[in-house]
Amino acid sequence: MKAKFEEFNDGVADIYTVNDDDRLEKAKKNLRFGNENVGVTRHYAARAADTRVDRVIHIIRQQDVKPHQVVVINGEQYDIDKVDNSKNTLPPITRLSLIQFEKHREKEFA
Repeated sequence: MKAKFEEFNDGVADIYTVNDDDRLEKAKKNLRFGNENVGVTRHYAARAADTRVDRVIHIIRQQDVKPHQVVVINGEQYDIDKVDNSKNTLPPITRLSLIQFEKHREKEFA
């Protein structure tokens, strides 16, 4: 079976880690990403686990990206809920399931 070719033309994201002072420190910057559909199955699986998935994106494979780092896209902050690395695409990708922070939970930048 032929591998699916992934595109990364939906925008640019930065990934941050949260330091000991609860502030964001930049870990990776200017990562191009592609949006993915939050399908019905994914939506209801998240609801069954008493959580939600607000957005799913894919980036060029980054094996050092971890859950609970913070992704910033157009000034909006998202918690990384799940990280899936896939080699079955061209190029290999990392798929990120994101939960948007509410305004009162947003972190300050270091």
